Amino acid sequence: MRVIALLAAISLAQIAVANIVNKACNKNPSTCACTTLSTALPGRVHFPNSTEYEISNQYWSNRQAEIHPTCFITPNSTTDVSVILKTLTRLSAPFTVKSGGHTAFAGSNLVDGITIDLRLLTSITVSPDRRTVYVGAGNRWINISTALDPLGLAVVGGRVSDPGVGGLILGGGISYFSGRRGWACDNVRSYEIVLASGAIVTASPTSHRDLYWSLRGGAGTNFGIVTRFDLVAFEQPTPLWSGSLLFPGSINTTLLPLYQNLTVTGLPSDPDAHTYLTSIFLPSLGGYILLTDQYHATPPSLSDPSLTPQVFRPIASLPDPISHTTRLANLSTLLTAIDQPYGARQTWWNTAVRATSPSLLLDILSLHEAHVTRLLAVANGSGSDTITPFLTFQPIPVNVLQAMQTNGGNALGLEPADGPLMIIQSATTWTDKEIDGAVEASTQKFIDAVNDLARKRGLDNGFVYMNYAGKGQDVFGSYGRGSRERLRRVAREYDPLGELRRLWRGYFKLW
Repeated sequence: MRVIALLAAISLAQIAVANIVNKACNKNPSTCACTTLSTALPGRVHFPNSTEYEISNQYWSNRQAEIHPTCFITPNSTTDVSVILKTLTRLSAPFTVKSGGHTAFAGSNLVDGITIDLRLLTSITVSPDRRTVYVGAGNRWINISTALDPLGLAVVGGRVSDPGVGGLILGGGISYFSGRRGWACDNVRSYEIVLASGAIVTASPTSHRDLYWSLRGGAGTNFGIVTRFDLVAFEQPTPLWSGSLLFPGSINTTLLPLYQNLTVTGLPSDPDAHTYLTSIFLPSLGGYILLTDQYHATPPSLSDPSLTPQVFRPIASLPDPISHTTRLANLSTLLTAIDQPYGARQTWWNTAVRATSPSLLLDILSLHEAHVTRLLAVANGSGSDTITPFLTFQPIPVNVLQAMQTNGGNALGLEPADGPLMIIQSATTWTDKEIDGAVEASTQKFIDAVNDLARKRGLDNGFVYMNYAGKGQDVFGSYGRGSRERLRRVAREYDPLGELRRLWRGYFKLW
């Protein structure tokens, strides 16, 4: 009897302790989850004022780094991620996930609660037949190209070295190789993903097919944490050709029609070509300048980099550029060449229009100049002289839209009949926190004006590319009703209790 009484007393004591813990967890689930996981995963949970915490709290945009989570968790395996998700959902602890931390606006992959930093998931394995590369979700694109360049291989991936693999692919992924192969999300053989329940599944064209479709542009925040991407690899034994042309803004009435024609006829005729065009306000160069960067996967000459591919020659032949450089280089070199440094505040917004009218592009340029005037007035009024606005035209020619249809198509809601399209991206870099709101408001006003103008001319499309979207933009609404509703159905199937909808904070949600 004494033993029974002792066991009963111990049981009552355990229940009392559990009640105390549960009350504490209900009051502060983030702290409770961090503490619980620090026991379950020793060395993987990092609190403020630790070296590992500071390493994880590095973000491209200063607006992100100003938020300080209760803890960072750095899983080093898919099993770790499963343990983490099970714990967070059980304790109802809010969280977010960071792959590379290259989003512009605050709160996209950093919250006051818990941030799961995938930076240790950096495995890279090439299959024996060289047709697949198995890539951990914590890699940066420079890791991938550095591993593949010596092998004469490539994948459809990022154009800049530092962004994370996970964010770029799950949002779409524009690539140097998109003309022939579509976007990065169209070149994933399968995804290894941890669901809200902690279950680990593989989504592919033959397994969990709806989930596979959803992850091709539908982001991971609504479905689970992707821990590995199995990417299509292809032979790239030669360096890429690249050319960069800088013109004074006064040439815009000549250059924009040529660029529009390149989008409509030139790029579809040469799927190895890739390009974008940027207008930048730089007082040091006299005001507005136009920069067009051009790339080609099969150089016309391996000994003479000055030999421009035929598709780009109309623009390369324009007289009196400020500068004109060409070179042959491997992918790693090109990824590093256009890196944007850390240490500033950032925003970007975007929309898409039909690319069939050169006059529309010229009028969009004028709308952006009005936006720049507003920004400069705000900056001068605040006493800041450091603000740089950009307007980038990024083509989605018909050949890219056709390549997007492989393996059942992606979730972006774009069809070949929609094209050719032009992404209109407005980006700004600045330093003064006090003008954050004014910069965002002016940028939204510009994008709204672009959509209104295109609508009046019957040239609107409205697609919003997730990886360049502003915080207030309706990304999934821009995919079209059919795509969004299908995404919602899949999300309810794989997260029936709505735990990811409730707990995964930041970035873009289906609801």
